Amino acid sequence: MSSDERKQLWQQRIESYRSSEESSVKAWCKQNQVGHQSMYKWMKRLELETTETSRTSPQWLTVEVSHPLDEKNSPLIVNIGEFSIEVKEGFNPLLFNEVVQVLKTHVK
Repeated sequence: MSSDERKQLWQQRIESYRSSEESSVKAWCKQNQVGHQSMYKWMKRLELETTETSRTSPQWLTVEVSHPLDEKNSPLIVNIGEFSIEVKEGFNPLLFNEVVQVLKTHVK
């Protein structure tokens, strides 16, 4: 079995567990003849992979303009949840990106 096939098998097993009504990983594994330690290992591995992928993949946000800007140097106001960020000309794009990522992670 190739590593991609093994990964797909474990993704299917994890999906099956999560969609089941069984709340205990150990009990699900026992019922499905799957080693619970392997299940935990693969759950962690795939979760880390997903987290790393989402950190490196660009994600776009929807921008809604509530009213057109008349002034040439008006700041851009970005709302994320209950927070607002005012972006002025000459802003630090790396800092802005970090702040947006933190807010996206912690604001529901």
